[in-house]
Amino acid sequence: MDALLPRLRERAAEAEEIRRIPEATMAELKATGVFQMLAPKAVGGFGMGLETYVEVVRRLARGCVSTAWSVGHLVEHVWMLARWPQEAQDEVFAHGPAPLAAATGAPPGKAEKVPGGFTISGRWSFASGVMHSEWALLAVQHGDVRLQCLVPVSDLELLDIWHTAGLRGTGSNDLRTENLFVPAHRALEWNLLAAADNPGSRIHPDPSIHTPMATFLNMVAPAAALGSAEHAIDVFQELMKVRKVKQTTQARQADSPLAQARFSQAYGQVATARLHWQEAVRVVSSSYDRRPVAFTDEERARYRLSLGLSGAASAEAVRLVLTGSGGSVHRLTHPLQRIQRDVNVLLNHASLTMDPILEQAGRGLLDLGLSIPAEQF
Repeated sequence: MDALLPRLRERAAEAEEIRRIPEATMAELKATGVFQMLAPKAVGGFGMGLETYVEVVRRLARGCVSTAWSVGHLVEHVWMLARWPQEAQDEVFAHGPAPLAAATGAPPGKAEKVPGGFTISGRWSFASGVMHSEWALLAVQHGDVRLQCLVPVSDLELLDIWHTAGLRGTGSNDLRTENLFVPAHRALEWNLLAAADNPGSRIHPDPSIHTPMATFLNMVAPAAALGSAEHAIDVFQELMKVRKVKQTTQARQADSPLAQARFSQAYGQVATARLHWQEAVRVVSSSYDRRPVAFTDEERARYRLSLGLSGAASAEAVRLVLTGSGGSVHRLTHPLQRIQRDVNVLLNHASLTMDPILEQAGRGLLDLGLSIPAEQF
């Protein structure tokens, strides 16, 4: 992955402009086999675990945050497809171990039961990676039951609405359909898909398939934020060595005691973010030996709190860097302004939104019980 970073940085502005991953980058990513890292070995994947997956997202974010975000979710959705029953897996993995799929449930659509399956209608937002996907995983509501439906992207209307301040290169556009037929084998109850004991876990021995789905869904944003902050620190360090700050006597910013203190503060925030992130990964990966994999409320509180605090520390590091780097870094050609905008958007993802995280983590740590279903946290 590190070998790709110079080219990811070169193409970061292009990704923003075209609002998707450049095709040259997609070709290089596919050549590495990154999209099949979580695919089970039985379908030709690598069957890797959480530790490798999140490390790849983190490293890619040092080059382009939008690319890291999109890759992280596309990889995750291959893993999600491997949780389905055999008939659906036979269809999606028929052409290789890395079928690319966008997934969205915001908001869920509506489903009606018909002979042979369901008809679904809705408009779904935040379909990250859809510009590169053949399939879409869509959440729908059928009475009191939430389903996930697997449909070809070609059957859906793609709405080009992703005009945002950050993460522009993710192409997280909307999808829409009206009365689309979905055969029964491509509709699955959400609770069954999300559980540690899911249909795919009866097929594949790979440990990650036996993990509750929410654990992976929460991992992309913190890893991307950490990689972003690590990149920002590196850029700041090089900038300080050559930048002359107005109204100071030093020849370069690095010689200023106040600038040195600012750098050490930012560096410390990145170290804090990294330690929290590593703790969250450790809590999750230590559960792999359990069957079924399950978390106590305390464990869930610990890893979600660590992820949230990691994101907050990453964002603080980026803030310290930007406020100490002068006006020139806010030109759209400079990587630091893009990093700041991307991280600001990352902080609004549910996996990093601190108010509900602090509330539920507090309940879990105090043994009061979560006030929302565990699969939603």
